[in-house]
Amino acid sequence: MEKTKIKIKHEKGVGIITRINVIESHLRQVFMSVVWTHKIQAQQGDIYLWRKNMCELIQIIASVLSTSGIITAVFWDETCVKILSALASGVSLFITAYCKQYDLGTLHKKHKEVELEWLELREDFVSILCDIRMERYTYEELLSKRDELLNRKLELSKRTPDASKEAVDQASQCLKMRKDNTFSDEEIDSCLPSEAKKLKQENVR
Repeated sequence: MEKTKIKIKHEKGVGIITRINVIESHLRQVFMSVVWTHKIQAQQGDIYLWRKNMCELIQIIASVLSTSGIITAVFWDETCVKILSALASGVSLFITAYCKQYDLGTLHKKHKEVELEWLELREDFVSILCDIRMERYTYEELLSKRDELLNRKLELSKRTPDASKEAVDQASQCLKMRKDNTFSDEEIDSCLPSEAKKLKQENVR
């Protein structure tokens, strides 16, 4: 396998890396971007599902209260009962209009479908990073694999719906990190299987 070496300067001297190492570092950063986007889409889908379930629950409760209030008002001429029934009817009407306007079920399905595509892409990145550790690629083969994955990421990004700040915050909490365009080796390794971890391999040498 071709391993053209490049000299790079470090604070404590001169190190040697290969061209494959450079591509690997690039792929690791892109991999974390994929992990980040996948988690955001997963969280956004869960948010819409939770809202959908809550709307349905509130709608059922409001419908029961409204119906009970109407029946009760037939036998008891109580003002508070009529007010409660009217409020319940209003809440039920609002929830129905909200669900029709935002179609939470469709939004949940859309984000979940995209999430699965990001999951597939994420696993392909894991595979190629593991293959690099096993030295399966020449420089040219790895370039081709990288370009293929980057093109897939670009096309998928175009189809990915926007997510809310709530979803981003939840993703940040789940991954215990913040998206700032770059990731440390420790953060990247935390999302990779043991065999593909960079720091573990370096410590073994």
